[in-house]
Amino acid sequence: MTDSVLCRRLLKGYLRVKFKAMDTIKGSVALQKAEVLSKAGGTFNLAFFPYSRTKKPGASSVPLKMFSGCTMRKPLPHDKFDIDGKNYFLFLTSDGQPRSCYRALIRTIGFSDEGNKLYRVKWYD
Repeated sequence: MTDSVLCRRLLKGYLRVKFKAMDTIKGSVALQKAEVLSKAGGTFNLAFFPYSRTKKPGASSVPLKMFSGCTMRKPLPHDKFDIDGKNYFLFLTSDGQPRSCYRALIRTIGFSDEGNKLYRVKWYD
């Protein structure tokens, strides 16, 4: 079993049981910390709800997408956004694939400099 598979299994179980009891972090602070950590060579774990403006909503509950060993990235030349690019969070997965998600849909984040302790992200008070 690879480290990323083990991390995902642990993350799923942790999120089910401990989500309400997790320490919280403001969304803006979490993204700033992820950016600083990425510049310093560190990584972060991320869990968010996927959303596509082009697909019609089908299921009432969508599972969280979880990625470990992520780093922040700059927009690529082919990245074109229908809405303001400030709404997106751009990152690279542990295997180097560029990904993005809506910032407001990020639910948990963990930082490598803190032993990947997960924080629940609060966007609104």
